Amino acid sequence: MIMRNIKNKNIAGKTWAGLLSCLVGTGLLSLSSCIDYDDVTREVSVDIQLVMPEEFTQGSDMEGHTVTISQLNGGNVLTATTNAQGVASFHGIIPDVYNVSTSWDITSEEYTQLTGDPIVNEGAVVSGNINSQLLSDDNTTTPLRLSTQLSINRSLVIGKIASSGCKDNNNKNYVADQYIELYNQSDKEIDVAGLYIGLVESNSKPSYTMEQLAESFNSDVVLLKQVFRIPLDADCKVAPGGTVVLANCAIDHTANAAASHNLLTADFDVNDTRPKNAYINNPDVRDMDLIYTFSSGLPYMNLMQGGPCGVVIFRTDESIDDWDLTYDYGKTKGNQWKVMPKKYIIDAVEILKNSSKGIDLATKRLYDDLDAGYTNIEAASGYTGEIMYRKTSSRRGKDGHKILQDTNNSTADFKVSTTIGVREYDE
Repeated sequence: MIMRNIKNKNIAGKTWAGLLSCLVGTGLLSLSSCIDYDDVTREVSVDIQLVMPEEFTQGSDMEGHTVTISQLNGGNVLTATTNAQGVASFHGIIPDVYNVSTSWDITSEEYTQLTGDPIVNEGAVVSGNINSQLLSDDNTTTPLRLSTQLSINRSLVIGKIASSGCKDNNNKNYVADQYIELYNQSDKEIDVAGLYIGLVESNSKPSYTMEQLAESFNSDVVLLKQVFRIPLDADCKVAPGGTVVLANCAIDHTANAAASHNLLTADFDVNDTRPKNAYINNPDVRDMDLIYTFSSGLPYMNLMQGGPCGVVIFRTDESIDDWDLTYDYGKTKGNQWKVMPKKYIIDAVEILKNSSKGIDLATKRLYDDLDAGYTNIEAASGYTGEIMYRKTSSRRGKDGHKILQDTNNSTADFKVSTTIGVREYDE
């Protein structure tokens, strides 16, 4: 009687061979008491409703987007296309646990049209996913809602930050090998002459909490402790898939610290002329322009001392000298920070300090629209040689160059390594 009800198909991720082995091990009565054959063979219909990004303030085209559902155990993968109301309908689904996802590209023109935002970009990706969703009942009356997010495709991204320093050959702290690496995601050559690099204020206690920033500056600014600029006196063109290495000291550091880096090929370094300074200026490498520093005794990139700092890259025709300075919230003396309008930022990476107590999220300085997450070294202190770098996405440029992962969330986008080299990224 039971065998006549068995159908020759995969059901809920289990084959009938597996069920028969259960039958052998437990007996007919036991099997029939734990399996409802009507339920496992019943196919269901599911509607999935797209929820467009909140940035789409000027309307959106809901029709024609592909939604994919994938059985969690690696089984069936099904797709459906949304209708004019943004609903994708699936029929004949075997009840099981699925991952639900969608993703599509929009051009820079479509981005401006849909958001009303004229920010310069290379288009954007709209994507959404729900992990481990049980689809076991018909839900065409109340569709499953799939929220989507907007991720801008930036031409130039911060690809790597080597700020932890390491131990030298005498087991002393060594920080002269710190550097920042930029990566050209786009399919065209980019001239980075005039590009600004900003280092975010990094007191152990933030000079302003996020709430205080919102109160004082309407959430429109980032506070910078230093600003450097790639010189304007000559072109500096970067090919698609090319990099720009900005070093504190463009020498071969492996002679001083075996775990360090050879930065002789760096594109720029700082000009630190102080007596007995640790940052040897390489005369064969062009100097960055120091535009602002909160301390006259710090003419180099202050990437770790006092705590790790976030990094931003930006362009503006405004004079940085004309930007306001501010003390810590409620103070009238002490260090001063440049008040930078965040609208000029091309890319931003939040870096937070790791400690024995974990990451203190209260020290976050960058708003979620700049970086919804953060990255950090794994060690609770520096001098470990750890480098924070972007993962490589599955996409490729027109000439086959890598596209690094950029979901506007450094927690998801970055990895940490002690072995990754200068200008290297994962395959």
